[in-house]
Amino acid sequence: MAIFKGGKPRPEEEEKSDPRLGQAKDVYTGGRFKIVTLDAIPAREVLGTFGLIVSRSYNCDNAFYGLIAQALEVNADAILGYRESVAFHPEGARYYSCYGTAVRLKPVK
Repeated sequence: MAIFKGGKPRPEEEEKSDPRLGQAKDVYTGGRFKIVTLDAIPAREVLGTFGLIVSRSYNCDNAFYGLIAQALEVNADAILGYRESVAFHPEGARYYSCYGTAVRLKPVK
C-alpha cells in the first residue's frame, strides 16, 4: 500500500488546528473585516498601512484565513488589493497563495 500512496502525508492533510484561523474566520464571516480587490474602499479613509502580507498553503481555506490572521496580528481591519493564485504540482497537489495590503481604516462617524 505504501508503494502506491508514498510514505509522506498528502499536502491536503495539512494541519488545520491553528486557533488563529478559527478566530480569523469568525471575524470575517461576522462582517468585522473587509477584503477588497480595489486599492481603496469607497467612502472610507485609510489611517495607516502595515504593508504586504502573504499566506500560502495546500489548503485554500488555510491560505485565505491565514492572511486575515496575519492582518489581525498587526491590528489591521482591512486588506486592500487582495489577490490569489494557485500553483499546480505534477503530483496533482495545488498550492494556494493569497496576498494583499493590510491597512487600518478611519472609523465611520
